[in-house]
Amino acid sequence: MQQSKYLKWLALTPAVAALALAVAGPLHADPVANPPAPTFQDSDFLTLYPGVWTDRERPLVAKYLADNQALRDRGPIDVKALVTGRLPKGTPGLGPVVRATEAWVRYNNAKYDPESKLRNDAAYARQLGYKDIVGFVSFAAHDDTFMVPFPPAARDRLLVSHLNHSITNYRPIYPGDTLYLVMNDRRMKDLTPPEGAPMRSVAITSGGSIYNQKGEKVTDVTFRVVESVRIFKDPTRAPENPGFMDIWEAPDWWRRPAHFYTDEDWRKIETLWSQEKMRGAEPLYWEDVKVGDQPAPTADGPILASVIPVAPWGMGAGGSRTLRREIMDPAARAKLVRGQKDGVYRSTDPQVNVPTPPLEQTNNEGESGGAIVTSDIHKDGEKRSPLVNYMGRDFAIRHITNWIGDRGWIQTLSWSIMDPRSHWVNGKSVPRNPDAPRFLDRVPFMKDRFVDTHGLTQDMMIVKSYVTDRYVRDGRFMAELVWWIETIEGDILEEGSAAVRLPSRTEAPDAVTKAVTAGG
Repeated sequence: MQQSKYLKWLALTPAVAALALAVAGPLHADPVANPPAPTFQDSDFLTLYPGVWTDRERPLVAKYLADNQALRDRGPIDVKALVTGRLPKGTPGLGPVVRATEAWVRYNNAKYDPESKLRNDAAYARQLGYKDIVGFVSFAAHDDTFMVPFPPAARDRLLVSHLNHSITNYRPIYPGDTLYLVMNDRRMKDLTPPEGAPMRSVAITSGGSIYNQKGEKVTDVTFRVVESVRIFKDPTRAPENPGFMDIWEAPDWWRRPAHFYTDEDWRKIETLWSQEKMRGAEPLYWEDVKVGDQPAPTADGPILASVIPVAPWGMGAGGSRTLRREIMDPAARAKLVRGQKDGVYRSTDPQVNVPTPPLEQTNNEGESGGAIVTSDIHKDGEKRSPLVNYMGRDFAIRHITNWIGDRGWIQTLSWSIMDPRSHWVNGKSVPRNPDAPRFLDRVPFMKDRFVDTHGLTQDMMIVKSYVTDRYVRDGRFMAELVWWIETIEGDILEEGSAAVRLPSRTEAPDAVTKAVTAGG
């Protein structure tokens, strides 16, 4: 797959970095395939203090903070000038211009939600009041456009934790839309303990907006991350041209062994599939929702290949699809091959397992905040590789859409991986991000649970949820739910929440659709 011309090799961004966990453990099942990363002692690194910068850091951090301030000083973007190309050259915060081609929208819709008529049948979508098939709300929410990391030249080692993100959605995304990504704000908070530490930890919060070709705001985004960096006492120990393995630190996520899928496991998975409820055009009325409701779980996987981060797509590219239809159909299932080592069903046609993305992906303009080429990290689809955070998010969108149906709307969606506690139990000490919301604490029977591992290929993604609130605000009938993703063994890979807008029995069933398409 051809990479975007805007990817940069050494400007390592936090979201991309968080996916390259192979440095902490082998990408391949064969440990000989990748030599172990070098080990260091805390005594090899400088003691760093909050807000006290080394000579090496000082000018780089000063520029970073000045660039962040420039976003705030710019003020609200002139949207009309943005979409007509009349903004002054050098205007701070301009990201890529994303072309939502029909091929690309259909590719993602078919991969994540193949049974949805709203996403795959234009005539049906128009009958409901939409202009065309509706793209995922996450389609253009490209995290690394908005997340600019702590200056790469200011550190020798990097550990990333607690990715915690949110998008608020105002308008549908349709094939043919042109989407403009704009950064609005970025703030850094130093979490290094006052007594100093061999690792400086900073929480970075980035915000921005996405507009369509009409100048309508489509989405607001907030991306949060904690970066922990080290600096060698002896500068000669740092490679002159560091590669990914030279800088990366991470927990040993591979201490969790791969699961072998037994006949009993497959009966459980098939039961989950058979009990999924896709509401479709049937309205879920606000009056019928109660706090404590638990929507039917959804199941995707086992994941054969991760999505690959490719700028400027909010949903990346590649990644395997769920072979639910084939496995549930005895005739089609008989044509699949079941792995002797993992018990996983695969098609003999690689493109059935991992659909080929459209070739139009480079037909976009502008430059993101910086990224590295990480596609190689995720290419080993038949081996244990780390799963990108937004792969789980997009499976959660399918789960939520099943519940609210095609008459509802996902107004706000939040998701999070790599809770600091997952680092603690896997051998890495990192601070909590005080600005990052937690989700499972809102579920009575999940208060003692947290995201305790990182998703890897061959994992199932079983999405569960719990309704935590319902209310009326500004005339909108709203419900909130917390969702989380479990493996077949019950480990938690990801958590999040959603605020959804539902029709009321006091209004027409298409009231939400009319309001959303009109921007209300």
